[in-house]
Amino acid sequence: MDCPHCGRGNDANALICTYCGGLIADNNNAPSTRSLGDTDFEESEAKWGTARFNDRMNLVLCVHDQPERFVFDAEQIGDLLLGRFDPVTRVSPDVDLNTYNATEKGVSRRHASIIRRDGALHLVDLESPNGTYLNGQKLIPHQSRVLRDGDDIRLGHLVLRVTFERLAASD
Repeated sequence: MDCPHCGRGNDANALICTYCGGLIADNNNAPSTRSLGDTDFEESEAKWGTARFNDRMNLVLCVHDQPERFVFDAEQIGDLLLGRFDPVTRVSPDVDLNTYNATEKGVSRRHASIIRRDGALHLVDLESPNGTYLNGQKLIPHQSRVLRDGDDIRLGHLVLRVTFERLAASD
């Protein structure tokens, strides 16, 4: 389907243009996603943080321009679900983004997951309609990408900054 804003072709089921982020179709059966237009962060900036993640670290996820933080110690991380609360099934993801207008920003209930494997964290898109992006690059559903300290994850139009924090040495 061609985007009405930029004219580029997208997947037939896409609701948001992969290229410009504009709304492609207005589905009356679901809450519509608001187009953010330009944002004040640089997604295509190269990230060179460490990919090494061990038992002496915390994973911290911060929503862009928000003070709250989601903090997980290494022992808590096996498969973290990112998304929003489902009022029908009453299932809440590990990182519930409802507070941050997740529905309007195109975040799915089961949008993506972070998996700890082989001494690193991996990001996986769970076939979300609005896509998962790592530093501006769209992920292919069910194909994992290694997360690095300082990476930006975009779920629809909601951006999370990834930080690895070392735990203080115990006496």
